[in-house]
Amino acid sequence: MADTNVDLSFLEGVSENGFENMGAGEISTPLLLIAQPLSKVVTDDKVKAGHFYNSITGEDYGDEVNVIVCHFDKMWYEWLPEQGGLAGRYPVGSVPVNGDKWSGMTNAETGNKIEEKYVYLVYLPDHPEAGLMVFASTGGNMKYLKGWNTQMKYLRTPGGRQAPVFAAIWSLKIGKDKNKAGQPYFSCNEAGKSSIKFVAWVLKETYDEVILPAREVASNAIAIADMRSDEDKAVDDTPAESSDF
Repeated sequence: MADTNVDLSFLEGVSENGFENMGAGEISTPLLLIAQPLSKVVTDDKVKAGHFYNSITGEDYGDEVNVIVCHFDKMWYEWLPEQGGLAGRYPVGSVPVNGDKWSGMTNAETGNKIEEKYVYLVYLPDHPEAGLMVFASTGGNMKYLKGWNTQMKYLRTPGGRQAPVFAAIWSLKIGKDKNKAGQPYFSCNEAGKSSIKFVAWVLKETYDEVILPAREVASNAIAIADMRSDEDKAVDDTPAESSDF
């Protein structure tokens, strides 16, 4: 961690310098991932199962993080057969598919499975050094994140108006779950319900310094999200009828 007790004001006058030749092709937005029991980062003893981690730095954030949602979107994720990893990410409706998101979709050209995911561009106020991150849903997390979407959608400002998606700090906490085959995995659940809770309102300083700039680059930041660690489908996390262990 950098020493913040020294005078760094000179950096403000030269901010953004030196990146003239570093475009979108030279960077990736890190993913905020949940380490599953068979994830490589877990079997390599780099991250504890059931913890959030940064796909690029590998930093372990523990089983609970606070996030601000700067932007929400939906995307189609195409998966290679036999848990072979991520084949591609596409805007919803941009590639031909067989089936639908309720009965299941496959790419009409490749035959690969396609899943529609919720995608959140988030900022971790307790980890500002991470910058913007992409948090995407998995099959077993969808119902809990749908509950979160509902909370955000119906959140009202103190004046009674619908709050913007970036109005609040939310706590995401990981709990144990089981898939249809009885295999354990981890999701944002607590006793079968969404574990995501409102923490506090966003301050104007955060809005001005973080959220406004983030929203200007949101679509591009999601488009260049890291794909390497998103290939880790270590467990089929399709939930069981009961989520109790």
